[in-house]
Amino acid sequence: MENKIAFFIDEIFKTVIIFFISLVFYRAIMLSFTLCLILSSITSLLLGILFYFLKTKKDAKKQLKASQLKQIEQIKEQFSYASHNELNKFFKELFKAEQNYKKELVIDDKKTIILPLFEKDLLDINDLKKIYRENKNRHIQKVLIICNNYTDDCIALIKNFKIIEYKLININDLYVEYLLPQKNFPNFNVERLPKEKFSFQKFKKYAFNRPKAKTYFFCGLILLFSSYFVPLRIYYLIFASIMFISALLCFVLNTKKVNA
Repeated sequence: MENKIAFFIDEIFKTVIIFFISLVFYRAIMLSFTLCLILSSITSLLLGILFYFLKTKKDAKKQLKASQLKQIEQIKEQFSYASHNELNKFFKELFKAEQNYKKELVIDDKKTIILPLFEKDLLDINDLKKIYRENKNRHIQKVLIICNNYTDDCIALIKNFKIIEYKLININDLYVEYLLPQKNFPNFNVERLPKEKFSFQKFKKYAFNRPKAKTYFFCGLILLFSSYFVPLRIYYLIFASIMFISALLCFVLNTKKVNA
């Protein structure tokens, strides 16, 4: 559910930007406004299809069948409601790991710690900073975090971590890279619980995380500049303002500093 919403947000945003850029271009060559609207719509549609095709081709190796996607959802549900001991037992076998004195899973001669974290549907930046604080003074080389999914700002944050390497693996990557090749799937027989509804907090993590601030700001500049070349300038200024406000919200809603 969350992945689909994030995908649609990005695709809609991309299409709108292509439409406005196309409209400016067609107006610059002195076409009528009605014709510009039609051509811009066609251009947005064609480029949207082209970009989608290129992205699909690029990710072809990771494309999964409907039956596999269904299996991933079932695995995700099992992981989310399995006990800590069940998770440790499963991942101990999957990674050929052992337990240290803290009952943690370790591999690579105890230099890598495996952390299966499935309590939350979405790992956020605060969860990651907590893990960092707990492990920053330890004599380890790598922390492998396995979770249902994570926010974009988590990827940006781990690049700032020094000495200890952090790697994030979501449920899809886990399935493709580890479960499917080994034909090793969990079977915890967990009780099926109601699906969690998509909330504003989750929407905020996708639409207003810090990495998107630059995108919003850049698009705002494009719309502001474009407003000088097309009629109905007020609408461009309104959308430009929305982009600038969105960029500001990316910082306001993520005010905590990263102590890496």
